[in-house]
Amino acid sequence: MSDTTFPTERPSFRTRTTDSGLELAVTLPGVPKDQLTVNLENRLLSIKGERRFRKEQNGAENRDYQLAVKLHDDLDPNKIEASHQNGVLKIKLFKRKELAPRQIDILAN
Repeated sequence: MSDTTFPTERPSFRTRTTDSGLELAVTLPGVPKDQLTVNLENRLLSIKGERRFRKEQNGAENRDYQLAVKLHDDLDPNKIEASHQNGVLKIKLFKRKELAPRQIDILAN
């Protein structure tokens, strides 16, 4: 990532609850995968991205994106999956295994 400062913007995002946890979809138009970072520290998920254009591309603006999301305690910080396609970063957050629903066996007398 570069040292030059560009306008910083909070990207739009949406969340969706799933049976296994939560899915976060972050819209990052024009940001290639190699200009994205996703970090987790103290249950704070940080997403940073850079969109850069050559000077010949009139009307296009260079831009930095930053988003920070605090993870709820029922999500497993050790089980996170991320994928990037068509300007959308998808992050899957999974419930902690010990909190997942389970069936209890009933013992006979």
